[in-house]
Amino acid sequence: MIVIQTDVVKTMKISARNQIPGTVKSITKGPVSTEVVITIAGGNEIVSSITTHSAESLKIHEGSRVYAVVKASEVMVAVD
Repeated sequence: MIVIQTDVVKTMKISARNQIPGTVKSITKGPVSTEVVITIAGGNEIVSSITTHSAESLKIHEGSRVYAVVKASEVMVAVD
């Protein structure tokens, strides 16, 4: 699960350890979900799908400074 958090609330504390700062590169809105591409250190990207309502509530736009907050209950490994 990837959650997007903006800098607006400085006092919020969360249990997820993986809080990766980045900048919104692009937003593709749909009627129900919105794809957010976040550029992180080294030019790498993280892509998150969030509800369109959440994207609007966060008031994010291209260039917004955000955090990709990653919380995973499992990690899968695959080989060819």
